[in-house]
Amino acid sequence: MNFTGALNYASAEENAPPQMGIATTIADARPLFGKTTVDDAYGLLLNDRGFLLADAPSAVVDWTDPKEVAGKYYDEALGLAQTLLRDFNFSPISSHTFRSEDITEHHWIDGIQYGPCAEFVHNDYADTLSPDRQSVERTFPEIMGMPTNKRVVGINIWRSVTVTPLERFPLAVCDRTSIDPEDLVYSLNVNAPKPFNAHYCLPNAGQRWYYYSGMRNDEALVFTTYDSQPDDGQLFRPTLHTAVALPGSENRLPRVSVEVRFFGFLDTD
Repeated sequence: MNFTGALNYASAEENAPPQMGIATTIADARPLFGKTTVDDAYGLLLNDRGFLLADAPSAVVDWTDPKEVAGKYYDEALGLAQTLLRDFNFSPISSHTFRSEDITEHHWIDGIQYGPCAEFVHNDYADTLSPDRQSVERTFPEIMGMPTNKRVVGINIWRSVTVTPLERFPLAVCDRTSIDPEDLVYSLNVNAPKPFNAHYCLPNAGQRWYYYSGMRNDEALVFTTYDSQPDDGQLFRPTLHTAVALPGSENRLPRVSVEVRFFGFLDTD
């Protein structure tokens, strides 16, 4: 079903309070887009809306066990990333993020991040722009010590891990082609262990927001979080995302989710 969600956005003025509870139409992407074929993945993730739904069964039984998740899921997710963007060489991961409605603050335990459902419009990775916002002053890969002679892309693989289909706080994603670059706010990622910018955003009626209804634990929502060299030659427009409350879901099964973040590298001549 489509619904009206209350989204939380950045302020138009520096140091002003954020704009909370902005009424926004969230369309159900499942009947509109369905599942994505591998051949369509590159275009969708890097040149189009920036997200897709993939079949992604897992051998993990207990998603609360970080050792089982690391031992089984990291390789499964790496395989999915490599399949979707096969021209890129993806680095293995050594951590994941576990989110639950029972968790109130972001924290780390033995290298694993734990956090609540993130109810603020954002994207995790952004460059540092020049004062006139027309060019990149320092790239995210430069800041993080990644190769600077390659094209670097980032993707997030997000999944609900409850036994039954997701009933509360789905992840809403914004069609990146509907984002006005002038609405993007570049500011420090408040949850990053090392200082780098994230994207935040101002509300705009032209933005197109989606979610996938009833996500199962054998499905994955994949979206683009970074691209150092977009094919259109413009500044990267991110796939903004946020958890959003489903109307009428107050007494339903709480959300539990796991996400993993990958970076892929492509030689450029």
